[in-house]
Amino acid sequence: MGKRIAIYIIGLMITSFGIALIISSGVGAGPWDTVAVGLNMHLGLTIGLWSIIAQGLVVFVTWAIERERIQYEAVVAIIIRSVFLDVWIYGVLRNVDFGAFLGMSWLALSLGILCVGVGIGIYIESRLPRTPLDGLMIALHNRFGWSLNISRVSIECSGAIIGFLLGGPVGVGTVLIAATLGRVVQFSNLKFKKVLTTHHERQQIRVQQLKEM
Repeated sequence: MGKRIAIYIIGLMITSFGIALIISSGVGAGPWDTVAVGLNMHLGLTIGLWSIIAQGLVVFVTWAIERERIQYEAVVAIIIRSVFLDVWIYGVLRNVDFGAFLGMSWLALSLGILCVGVGIGIYIESRLPRTPLDGLMIALHNRFGWSLNISRVSIECSGAIIGFLLGGPVGVGTVLIAATLGRVVQFSNLKFKKVLTTHHERQQIRVQQLKEM
């Protein structure tokens, strides 16, 4: 259980760092992050707090698709991720100006997308509560047989529309994230799953060898 919790925390931390990089890049934000930023611009509070509120509503959408009990525990994941997000944005990256050079902005965006995709690909393998958006992605994948990529693209496009209506930082970066994040998640998840499987197989071999001694 301790190993699963470690994977969970590390994955969420990497994901939140990627989100912070994307928002700080100045060339757009993740589709659903534009919703939180837009609400922050109009109503105050931190971006992390608005992420919790906005994605809390996604839990009910996921429930309608899965037709099972409401996954209240999904809020735990978004709270952890949002705490990390506020630390990155308002603490570590507060004085970093990625907009000083155009190349730095795109580098931050690219690294951000990579971190978000890898982070999600890692933490969903912990089998612990997923963030509402990732829970919705899995729900669409399981219910309709969509690939993780198609599921993610559909979710991100919906968020971009809402974020745009709220006046959030929808830009070229937003489009790139919506188009590429699903592939990064799918690729990293497959790779990490392979690593975990190989590690598990090695453990089973060791256990079997010990039994035979």
